[in-house]
Amino acid sequence: MKFDEFRRQKQFDRDQVVAFSQNRLIDDAPARLPGISGWQLLPFHQVTRLEWDEASGTGMIEAERDNHVDDWFYGCHFLGDPVMPGCWGVDAVWQCLKFFAAWRGLPGCELPLGMENVSFFGQIRPHDKRIVYRVEISAIEASGDDVLVTAKASVAVDETTVYTIESAQIGSAFWEAPPVAPKAPRQVPSAPLLAPISYEEFRAKKSLSHAEVLALSRGNLVADAPGELALLPCEQMLEVGSIERIEGSIDSGEGEIVAARLNSPLDWYYPMTPGVKPTALSIDAIWQLTGVFHAWGGSQGTGRALGYERVEVFGHVLPTDREVRCELKIVKTVRAGELGDVFVRADAWVFADGRPILCMTNANVGCHKNIRYSDYPCQSEMGFGGKLKTRVKVGV
Repeated sequence: MKFDEFRRQKQFDRDQVVAFSQNRLIDDAPARLPGISGWQLLPFHQVTRLEWDEASGTGMIEAERDNHVDDWFYGCHFLGDPVMPGCWGVDAVWQCLKFFAAWRGLPGCELPLGMENVSFFGQIRPHDKRIVYRVEISAIEASGDDVLVTAKASVAVDETTVYTIESAQIGSAFWEAPPVAPKAPRQVPSAPLLAPISYEEFRAKKSLSHAEVLALSRGNLVADAPGELALLPCEQMLEVGSIERIEGSIDSGEGEIVAARLNSPLDWYYPMTPGVKPTALSIDAIWQLTGVFHAWGGSQGTGRALGYERVEVFGHVLPTDREVRCELKIVKTVRAGELGDVFVRADAWVFADGRPILCMTNANVGCHKNIRYSDYPCQSEMGFGGKLKTRVKVGV
């Protein structure tokens, strides 16, 4: 279709969304028109509503994703407890804004700049059916050639709201990064892991090698865990390479984690994005490391990302970068409820070859008992998402 026709259309079906993600939908697309990720990272399957009111300067985009029991991420996030990664909900909101910016004809307006007051109070599971992203644009601001789009958003699964985002922004230029540099690396032993270690040995660790991280992601690191431990994703979704330093405690509510991951132009996501790493994966790296702190610190149960207060983005991780580093400062821990749920909050930075990529304030990860869906792909009570629920104990 022509660009004028694209701008007049208010809904887009599956074939049109796919074509747009592959830059095939618009014959005469203007230069620097925003795009969306494709293939495995296609954020939604149809756009059901597009609105813009010139008088008020406000608008709306609604998009839907069909959820399937065999979606690729359920095989690696997590082993023994499949759930749609919360970071893909964050990414889908940014992608909705990019589609909206293209529809409005805003050249270059496709950089994720930040989010505020992101709250997760539910989850998306393999047997759910329909995910709806509702994004309400509150302002489009222009200054010279620069454009900034601001919105609030919600994510619902089968008519139950599971995420809310008070403010999300995209623009044509990143925020200017403050003068901050990553901490000096520490050497982490890289010897192969010959056998699982004891729970006592795990909790005494001050660093974790790549082999130990891989074993933790597959549930093979600790031989005698007293109960469920917070899980790491495996395969594609694992964002932790090695952990150079981990210290602190759940009881004190303070701690620190410094981790590194090798980056390669052959990493799986680069062909699906315009030559950049999805920002949402850097956010997920912070949640993953907070989950490691839960397991290492003695929290019993399964980890869940619960949101964050603020993210500011200063740049992209590029295929030419060699290393991505994460630094977390644990700022608060809370034990709550009769089941003994534990909540950990952290402030964090992500760097790529020394460049600040993003900072995150009050990343929140909870550790909950009896929420695991361990009989995937069988359909059971825990195979459906919505509001977080606990397993019903047999005979009670």
